[in-house]
Amino acid sequence: MLLEKVLKTRWIEPLVITLLLPIIGYVIDASDPFFINYHFPWLIIAPLLTSLRYGFVWGITSAALLISMIACVIYLGGPQVSFFPEEMIIGLLLLTVISAEFYESWARKINMLDYKYTHLKVRMDKFARSYHLIKASHYQLEQHLASQAKSLRLSLLDLKEKVLTLEQHKGEPLAGIGENILKILGSYMNVQMAGIYAVNEQREIGPKPVASLGQPCTLFASDPVIEEALRTGHVASIETEKNGAMAVVGVLVAIPLVDVYHKIWGMIVVNEMPLFALQESTMDFLAVLGGKVGDLIKRRAESCCNDTDGKKVFESRLRRILGEIKNLKTSAVTIATIISSEELQRKFLAKFQAELRGGDEILIVKDSWDRQVFLMLLPHTDENGANEFLNRIELSKSSAETVCHGLNRMAFSFHEGNIRVCIWTLSNKTSREKVLLEIDEFYQN
Repeated sequence: MLLEKVLKTRWIEPLVITLLLPIIGYVIDASDPFFINYHFPWLIIAPLLTSLRYGFVWGITSAALLISMIACVIYLGGPQVSFFPEEMIIGLLLLTVISAEFYESWARKINMLDYKYTHLKVRMDKFARSYHLIKASHYQLEQHLASQAKSLRLSLLDLKEKVLTLEQHKGEPLAGIGENILKILGSYMNVQMAGIYAVNEQREIGPKPVASLGQPCTLFASDPVIEEALRTGHVASIETEKNGAMAVVGVLVAIPLVDVYHKIWGMIVVNEMPLFALQESTMDFLAVLGGKVGDLIKRRAESCCNDTDGKKVFESRLRRILGEIKNLKTSAVTIATIISSEELQRKFLAKFQAELRGGDEILIVKDSWDRQVFLMLLPHTDENGANEFLNRIELSKSSAETVCHGLNRMAFSFHEGNIRVCIWTLSNKTSREKVLLEIDEFYQN
């Protein structure tokens, strides 16, 4: 309807302007209504205005109509036109074509701007929808975090303290810590129903849970998910085992609590959690969590709570990180920092602790000169992530006094040699023995 109205207007206006001009001329001078004998050819106003407003087709139509009217008057022998004004007609046509070209040029520019506007409007609409979705999601995340008294990092540290301060329970490595582990799963993974079960040396799972969240279903050791987790020592879920029996049994995820030497101390069996959480990133997180808890249980069971040998503890952590890199196809970084000044030690220790994430670890050992060496393990981090971490603690590569590059490592110094930093980028091809040897060499230099 609107298009028809526009087309009617485009035809009516040129016709009215074209016919109105000779009428005005007749009113002004009945002997020369086409202004042929005037010094200025006023007749060109009609096609000029029409072509500037509507383009070439309507402009040339207006010019043709005027020329036809002049020709008809001459043909009928009217006294108003004594000769055919060829010069004026040619000028009228040329001016119509030139003015129409201006219209076409501006029309192309306007169409291009309109196209860009439409494109930007579509993108803006998409952005606005995404923004509102993110805003709503961020609000829900804020509400969720506000309801949590602790961060994931603090929860893991509390769990570590809880594990290492409990007395040794022979045959009961999970005693007293099951509820704390399930609280972490409930808070950060939205697990609604789960249980922790003991696993013996033969990798046989106990029938009754050591601790439970909600009312876990009856456990069947023959469940394919549990069998897969016990066989491989890795997290198993209904995404990895396509079997119709799982829906009946109700086991969604099985998380083995396995230490760095591949001994399974227990099993977390999840019966109820949001289905959208069953994705690769969630399974990776659960695998890392199971490994950390398994290492803590091993230390507790073997009465290694005092951490007297920091290098052995670091070696165990490094072994764990390299195992995660191999299984989860990720990367990690090890950073060794030697600080001579006690004042700088206190300053940077506070910065390290403030910037480390929940999964990061820091160990402090002494070298042969009794200097403090800060050993940091940053899982799921590449070289760029390590550089960003160092930038935040004001030990950036750009501000270093000296920089040395090696294969998969980089060393630099600050404050006239009082601070020395070395970074190792870990991959699935990294040798644990080689990294430990290079760290010892870093101590000696």
